[in-house]
Amino acid sequence: MSKAERDAIIAPAEGLQIYNLTNNSSDIFSGGDWKSFSFSVNSNLVYVYSLADLPSPVGTTITLDATKMYVFSGFVDISPNAIIINGAGLRGTDPQKDMIVSNVSGAVLRSTDTSIFIENLAVVPFSASTKAYDFSDSTGNMYCNVFSGSSVVEIMPSLGVGQISGFKAITFTKNFWKVTDGLKITGNVGKFAVAYCFIENITNGSAIEFLSGLIIDDIDLSNNYFIYNGQTGIKVNAGATIDRGRLTTNMFRGVTTPLQGIDSYSKGWSMRQNTNIPDSRAFSFIYFNNNETPTTLTTVGTFYKIAGTATIVNQKRFITANSRMTYNDVEPITGKIVVTIGAKAPANNSDFSIGIAKNGTMITAPIASMAAASNNQSFQITLNTEVDLVLGDYIEVFIASNNSNTSSVIVNDLQFRVTD
Repeated sequence: MSKAERDAIIAPAEGLQIYNLTNNSSDIFSGGDWKSFSFSVNSNLVYVYSLADLPSPVGTTITLDATKMYVFSGFVDISPNAIIINGAGLRGTDPQKDMIVSNVSGAVLRSTDTSIFIENLAVVPFSASTKAYDFSDSTGNMYCNVFSGSSVVEIMPSLGVGQISGFKAITFTKNFWKVTDGLKITGNVGKFAVAYCFIENITNGSAIEFLSGLIIDDIDLSNNYFIYNGQTGIKVNAGATIDRGRLTTNMFRGVTTPLQGIDSYSKGWSMRQNTNIPDSRAFSFIYFNNNETPTTLTTVGTFYKIAGTATIVNQKRFITANSRMTYNDVEPITGKIVVTIGAKAPANNSDFSIGIAKNGTMITAPIASMAAASNNQSFQITLNTEVDLVLGDYIEVFIASNNSNTSSVIVNDLQFRVTD
């Protein structure tokens, strides 16, 4: 009966017991009052010890209740079925022992346009045609979180970790993969982060692969361990569009090709303290010797670009043409610049200054100057400075005459260097 019906009982007998439908409780009348002593527990937890504890398969798919958290215990073989997660949560309590096993063709765990939460639960793909995951989100509003202890471990060679497409954010932390092939990412993705994961046994592919259809804002890979012989660590296929990427403190041991499709100097990527991968830098070094092209100095005190064709020694994240260095990365830097020129005075008492122009406009300070007392006297000027640079900014070396004794000069030698 309801609570109202219970309270409407006239002179209930001492010890009378009823079930209260309002509060889902067992109530006893004692000492002149109703006392509740037992409540029905409505829990969203579903404990799974075997296939029988899951919803009945339809064909070879098991669709979970979106309102439930499924807690797996032990070795749960769902063969030959797959699970459609449907927004439910999945977890175990002991990631060494709690696992889902299936020999289904395709992915063991599947999801379309719902968020994913998995923790402390391993997946064992149990055939050559089985992979662990196939998750997709076309809405751009869902999250995919695969947290601590959610390993993928093979008993026999399989298709590996699987594929994830889309999602506002994809996060893997503290997981172990022992698989033939790793994880593939595609679709429109906001953020992809992998941290403190241990990956081994890759024999056919790469640990993490970004497919050609991928469009992603941010990639953050940090403190991961890639431990296997041969193969590839991280692969970026042609056609993948990545705005920003960060690769920090990852360990590669035995991996033949840690990176494929990108390197430390790829636009938008920052790489630091990864084994067998140089740290990211931005720099350019150009020079010319024995130049014979004069620089015309029409107006005293006005700076003009030094004429001459420079040779590139080395450069990363810069593009050089016509002795002009253009910064070509999305991360702003402060460029440290060193310029040295060598020339011969074209007239007695010649006096010159050099400086840096940014985007065609002379930077007024600092400049460096040198005067030569006699005609044909050799002189050298060195300038050290710093300039803030963003994508598309360019820098050049300019020179000016400080008196009217000459209207041109041949700069025979130039060394022009910038680094972050």
